[in-house]
Amino acid sequence: MRRHLIAALVALPVVVVAVLGLPLAMERSDEAFRELAHARAVEARQLSSTAARALTGREQDVLRESIAAYQDRTGGRAHVYDARGQSVEGALCLLTPAELADQRVVRAALRGQFTDSADRQVSERPDELIVAVPVLHQGMLVGVVVVCSALDDLELKQWTIWAVVAVIGALALAASGFLAEPLARWILRPVRYLESAARRFAAGDHSARVPVHLGPPDLRVLAETFNHLAEQVQQQVRVQKAFVSDASHQMRSPLVALRLRLENMEPHVRAGGTHSLEQAIGEVDRMTGILNALLLLARAESGTQSAEPVDVLAVVEERVASWRLSAEPRRVALAIDSDGEALAAAVAGTVDQIVDVFLDNAVRIAPPGSTVWLRLVQDAETVAVQCIDEGPGMSDVERARACDRFWRGSKALAGEGSGLGLAIAASLARANNGSVLLREAAGGGLHAEVRLPAWSPSGSRQAGIPLLQDGRR
Repeated sequence: MRRHLIAALVALPVVVVAVLGLPLAMERSDEAFRELAHARAVEARQLSSTAARALTGREQDVLRESIAAYQDRTGGRAHVYDARGQSVEGALCLLTPAELADQRVVRAALRGQFTDSADRQVSERPDELIVAVPVLHQGMLVGVVVVCSALDDLELKQWTIWAVVAVIGALALAASGFLAEPLARWILRPVRYLESAARRFAAGDHSARVPVHLGPPDLRVLAETFNHLAEQVQQQVRVQKAFVSDASHQMRSPLVALRLRLENMEPHVRAGGTHSLEQAIGEVDRMTGILNALLLLARAESGTQSAEPVDVLAVVEERVASWRLSAEPRRVALAIDSDGEALAAAVAGTVDQIVDVFLDNAVRIAPPGSTVWLRLVQDAETVAVQCIDEGPGMSDVERARACDRFWRGSKALAGEGSGLGLAIAASLARANNGSVLLREAAGGGLHAEVRLPAWSPSGSRQAGIPLLQDGRR
């Protein structure tokens, strides 16, 4: 857009000069020609009185002196013909007297017609202007005065006019080229701020705002409108997150109390109702897990805290050791594949929660006797944790929706999971400037991977601050 704006700013003066300057230069050139023809016609009329006396009174010496004086005074050349077209007196023109008499303007004058630049018949030669004036005596045509004038001075004047227009065009082009860059920068600076703020806002930084004192007035109004819109959206998001957080907190206590009351009812329940009581307690536990997950998700999407170096290998080893207690009864093995220490830039506690989500899903769906692998892969910019199981996996459609909130796959058992685990993991990854990827494993299971930025000692990254440890799906 910047290049297009600069091109438009540069081209506009050139177009204006071309549209207005070229017709003006042509008009001035034509006007200079008309002025020269008119001046020569006036001079020819002035000589016509002397020519009339010479043609009627034989005063050729006076006529000769007048023609010589005219030539000295103006640089033009005059020639006098009688009524029959015979040369009487005059200075030599570029044409011979016979050729000059054969010119259309001269023939018209011999017929008593005055022809000048008004009808563009003053000259038929490109290098010489010819003006013919009838000489009348007592109403009778007695001869013709012909004035010849070289066009060198006229061409010089016309070239001067075109040169002035060209210089004006060059100056306009130079001025527009000199001013186009700062003017385009001034116009587009609010747009760049607006683009940057929009990107930050879309990435989750709801505090992004645009300066309202830069650029043209219309763009300032646009910046104020964006800031107002951002305030409204930020307020709505804040209210929504506060509601989720408050609701989760407020509902915890009643659920804990309900679970205690259900457990206290166990001695008073008949033998046939024990199974129903256990199912009710299980549903209470599931609801508690959903509330904890909602609270974690709300915290993951609010607030920011600087990232710090996190030893991903140490985190994976610690979480695998903890999850072996749940995996061994299911006869599922947990294994780690790593080349060594890997430092990622992340908020403390978030990598633990993401690994918990991966292990929770993998252990629950892995078939007995299988192995869940956690692999660490890193390069200069990225640290990746890959969780690979041998379960039923997911289809392309299921993987595309797996990170949506409250979405549960077709193979999920009734009463298991809340549909929030992978949504929480994806939110935590985004808060750390990372991402969660799902694809089919080589053995047919699910390959879940989180990619985080590698730690750079030169500076830390900003990320969201979720600190709860419960990442169950």
